[in-house]
Amino acid sequence: MSKETVDEAIDMYLAERMQHGKQLAISHFLACLYLKQQRDEIVESMRRVRGMTRYYIDLTKVMLNPFKGPEIAWLASMLNIAIYGAVLISVEEQRMLGIALLSGTLANGFYLIRSVARKWCDLHVRLAIYDEIVQITDSELKALA
Repeated sequence: MSKETVDEAIDMYLAERMQHGKQLAISHFLACLYLKQQRDEIVESMRRVRGMTRYYIDLTKVMLNPFKGPEIAWLASMLNIAIYGAVLISVEEQRMLGIALLSGTLANGFYLIRSVARKWCDLHVRLAIYDEIVQITDSELKALA
């Protein structure tokens, strides 16, 4: 079983699980694996799926910290602009520019918080689904042995 087939089966399970529920996703996932392999290669393909899923679990755990991406640079930039906007508000001639900068920074701050929360939730859901895939392959390997 090639890496592309393993990735395809995992991605298919992930999409089906999010849209249609667990039982339908499991049946389509197993059908995909069994139909694409010969009888002799099923155990090896299940092991590859389990190994690749564990790799994805480790990779997703590394990405769980939402501020390990571009978000931290965005936050630092927004803080600098907010401080500059606050300084401009104190200057009479530049007050309107300071208000515009500060309000734009606050709007972007709310967007950043919302996107970080969405990313964090999506990664937790993805981790739970990957764990389900490992459990499915483990139970199938036990049934095949």
